[in-house]
Amino acid sequence: MTMLKTISEDREQDFAPCPRQKKSSKRLLAAIEEIQYIRDLDTLLEDILFEARTLVGADAGTIYLAAGGRLFFSYIQNDTLFGRGNSKNKYLCGVSSLPIDRSSIAGYAALSGESLLVDDVYDIISSVTYNFNPSIDNLSTYHTQSLLVVPLVTRDRLVVGVLQLINAKDREGRVVPFSMQDRLVISQFAGIAANALEKSKLAREMVLRLVETLEFRDPKENSGHAHRVASYAVELYEAWAKYHEVDPREMRIKKDHLRTAAMLHDLGKTSVDSGILNRTGLSEDEEYQKKMHTVYGARFFHRFTAAWDKTAYDVAIGHHEHWAGTGYPGRVNIFSDKPDFGAGRRGKEIPLAARIVAITDTFDALTHCSGDGRFDEDACRLIAGRAESWFDPELVRIFLGLKRSLAAIRKAHSKTGFSEQTG
Repeated sequence: MTMLKTISEDREQDFAPCPRQKKSSKRLLAAIEEIQYIRDLDTLLEDILFEARTLVGADAGTIYLAAGGRLFFSYIQNDTLFGRGNSKNKYLCGVSSLPIDRSSIAGYAALSGESLLVDDVYDIISSVTYNFNPSIDNLSTYHTQSLLVVPLVTRDRLVVGVLQLINAKDREGRVVPFSMQDRLVISQFAGIAANALEKSKLAREMVLRLVETLEFRDPKENSGHAHRVASYAVELYEAWAKYHEVDPREMRIKKDHLRTAAMLHDLGKTSVDSGILNRTGLSEDEEYQKKMHTVYGARFFHRFTAAWDKTAYDVAIGHHEHWAGTGYPGRVNIFSDKPDFGAGRRGKEIPLAARIVAITDTFDALTHCSGDGRFDEDACRLIAGRAESWFDPELVRIFLGLKRSLAAIRKAHSKTGFSEQTG
């Protein structure tokens, strides 16, 4: 552990056995429990950073994930700049990265495996090799002062990233140094978080391999499309859930399930002839075969053996249903040799997850070729025009209020983005 500048005596007292220490232990156990069962990588990043900041009263924080000898600036939170709970900040990082070496604070922590306490980043002693990069401070009104930087190291000694907490605050809201007690608590939390992240990255990799399998059939169904549709879907669900005052724990679980389900919404296309998928002017029978991808997708997930199977089933079979009942496949026997597509399900007969992905899949199909990350007003006008016919009107209203977040998602999940490099 490296510590810069002297920690005041009153903060050294954190080491003495006291009620505060017992309280910290309880908070730590609660934080560990919160992240233990999350499988979705993005949801896990969000919760790890939030729980870590809550444990030590940090105003802001960053998670870097390691890949190819670099640290990717992959998730940020900042209550002062963005406001507590503001979701757009999670997508601001995009492809920014820095090398794992001794020149930066985060790079040094990853390379050395040491946690760092910095009382004032603008007064770092000259004998160390790393320094603070003030570029973000210079571009904003924010002033970084105290840092607690901890490497995320698995039980197999694999460095999967770095957790950086910024500006500890006391009860009066003043910025103060992080304490040795803070360092101890976060180091314990970071070990659990690192193992959870490694498992989550492996699960994401398996999902992406399924998407790659689908891409052999339909080139439009690539990892960029899957990431964007899923991220739009989670953003829309979160906004809907907050509007309806959904319990935060339930919201986290639903987000966890929805992202994976949305990424695999078209998995059923792997069972459809590629010539049909990549051709226009289809015959009636070919059109039927193309629509069967919804049924084939439902067959993949019908056993409900995993926690997210039900959501994946709902999305696969229902993302082409229309609010007014004009979509497909309707109520069908998914195991029939040739299911009859009857009248489509309508309104809230269509599961919420499917109604959400119907919007986000359409939006990405209309905008993915623009290439410059601009919010496509034509696409929004089309979606707005199909509220009450194709799409849930309440969800459309909420979706159209997410312009900045949607544009940030598209930038973050460009073809050279972090997500596609690391899964």
